Amino acid sequence: MEVFNADFRTVIMTIWPEARPCRPPPAAGLRDPSPHDLHVDLLEAPALLRVSGEIDRTTRRLWEEALGGLVIRGEDMHLDFSGLTFVDVRGAWLLTEAARSLPVGKKVFLHHAPYCLRSVLTLIGPDPSPIEVETQ
Repeated sequence: MEVFNADFRTVIMTIWPEARPCRPPPAAGLRDPSPHDLHVDLLEAPALLRVSGEIDRTTRRLWEEALGGLVIRGEDMHLDFSGLTFVDVRGAWLLTEAARSLPVGKKVFLHHAPYCLRSVLTLIGPDPSPIEVETQ
């Protein structure tokens, strides 16, 4: 009888795929706007945040600050994602945390949420949260 000895070890690996094409750096002091950059515009009434670009590790701080600004207002939040091309799992998780930080009875309404965001929100779990996704 042959005995199989296995050595089980935990390996944690992070892979950062190069999603953007390589290009030469812009001239000193000038920066080419990239379609991958995150752009956030706040419109006052109702509390509407228009988001375009990508939410990833390079733009996460801006995303978190924008959400925090809306949470402080304590109103229903409306997020227009018609220009959003990508959101990573952490970006979606920050959205759920912001929704849970709202006062009782207040909600987050997602308008034009791309498939990548809807699918990540589904994966995060069935935990009841005050997020409503606009259906078309």
